[in-house]
Amino acid sequence: MSRFALPAFTALVVLFTIAPLLVLMFSSFDDGRFFRFPPRDFSLRWYHAAFASVEYRSSLLNSAVVGLIATGISVTFGSAAALGLLRGAARSRATLEMILVAPLTLPLVIWAIALLQIYAWLGIGGTLWGLVLAHATFTLPFSVRVMLATFASIDPGLELAARSLGARPWRAFARITLPLALPGLATSAALSFFISFNDVIVSTFIAGSSWITFPVRLYSQLRGQGIDPTTMAIGTMIIVSILIVVGLTELFNRRTLRA
Repeated sequence: MSRFALPAFTALVVLFTIAPLLVLMFSSFDDGRFFRFPPRDFSLRWYHAAFASVEYRSSLLNSAVVGLIATGISVTFGSAAALGLLRGAARSRATLEMILVAPLTLPLVIWAIALLQIYAWLGIGGTLWGLVLAHATFTLPFSVRVMLATFASIDPGLELAARSLGARPWRAFARITLPLALPGLATSAALSFFISFNDVIVSTFIAGSSWITFPVRLYSQLRGQGIDPTTMAIGTMIIVSILIVVGLTELFNRRTLRA
C-alpha cells in the first residue's frame, strides 16, 4: 500500500490543481450563451467570436507587444545586473541585490500607485513606453534571480582560460559564458513574459485607453457582464499557447545542456 499511496495522493493533487483549467477548456466548446459544465452541444462558435472581436484582438496585441519589449529590457538588464553582482565587490552585493528585488517586497497596488505619481510628473502616463517600463520594473527581479543562479552555476575558469589564450573579454564572454547561460536566458524570458502578460493591477493604473491589455479587458468584461463564453475560448487558446511555449523552452534547455 505504501508504494501506491504516494503516487495516488500526487495524482489527486495534480488533478485538483488542473481541474479548473480542464473545466474552462471543455466549457469553451459548448454552444450555450452562458457558462455550463459539462458541455451539451459541441461547437466552435465562441472561437469564431473570439477571432472576430476587435476589442479582444487589440488587447491581445497590446499585451504581446508590451510583454515582448518589457521582457527584452528585463532580461538584458537583469542578466547584466546578475553578472555584476557575482563579479563585483562582495561588500555591496547584498545591498544591491536587495535594491534590485525591492519590487517583490511591496504589494503591486502600492508599487502601481507610486509609479502613477512618478508618471504623472514625467508626463508618460497612459503611453506605451510608460507601460513597458512599469512591466520591466516588476519583471526585472525575476530575471535577476534566475540569472544569478544561472551564472553562479557556470565555472568562471572557462572564460579565464579563453582569455589566457588571447581572447578579448567580450569575445570570451560571447563564445564561452553566453552559450552556457542560454537555458537560464530562455527561462528568464519565458517567466518575465508570462508575468507581464498576466498583470492586471499595474496595467489598470498605468495603461491608457489606447493600450488596454488583455487581462484588464477581460477583468472589466467579467465585472460588467459576468462570464462570457468568448473569454473562455480565448483563455483556452492562451493556456494551449503557454503549454507550447513552456514545452519548447524545456526542450531547448535539455538540448542545450546535452550539447
